[in-house]
Amino acid sequence: MAKERIRIQKEVYRSDQFNNLVDRQFSTFTKPTVEVGTDTIEEFFRLYDKLYYSIPLEGDNNSHQYLLQKSSELVDFEKTTDDIQPLLDEIAQLRQQNLELNQQIFEEQDNG
Repeated sequence: MAKERIRIQKEVYRSDQFNNLVDRQFSTFTKPTVEVGTDTIEEFFRLYDKLYYSIPLEGDNNSHQYLLQKSSELVDFEKTTDDIQPLLDEIAQLRQQNLELNQQIFEEQDNG
């Protein structure tokens, strides 16, 4: 068996030459993706609809009660109450009339 000689050659570069030849920046094999902000109103309501039944009804935070309290800081619920109050007053008046008429019926049946 004959021995074969293998010649190894080493090339040495100075630091400034090496920096010119080799890119020392970090890179990947894929193109970087641009991160799109997902904090949008549409995304909030999509998640709200998805998690609606998972959200606790009551609680100081992370609940439907909390959402209602926070939203009521911006929305004037007094206006809604002002619109409804006349209807509530009419209902109360009709209940009173109903009670009075039932009492009259009862008295007439009792006297009859």
